Amino acid sequence: MRDANLIKIMIEERALVKLIKTIGEKEYSTRDLLKKLGAYGYGHKLLIKAEDKGLVERSNVKNKTYNKLTKEGKKIIRLAKEIGV
Repeated sequence: MRDANLIKIMIEERALVKLIKTIGEKEYSTRDLLKKLGAYGYGHKLLIKAEDKGLVERSNVKNKTYNKLTKEGKKIIRLAKEIGV
């Protein structure tokens, strides 16, 4: 994904950026991540949107879904730090 598209996501999808920053370099189960965000229904929709945009990778292990950032998701964190978002 081009940096321009990532910047567009940062501007239009502030909640998505917060989700990505919360995940950071770690891997969280969906339940733990949503609990940390404090947004269950909306947070789950954001996770699906982040996966659709290629920012989060989700995998199932023993009835749990784990979420971690893709290379593009990590780029958004770097860009956000550079511009102070």
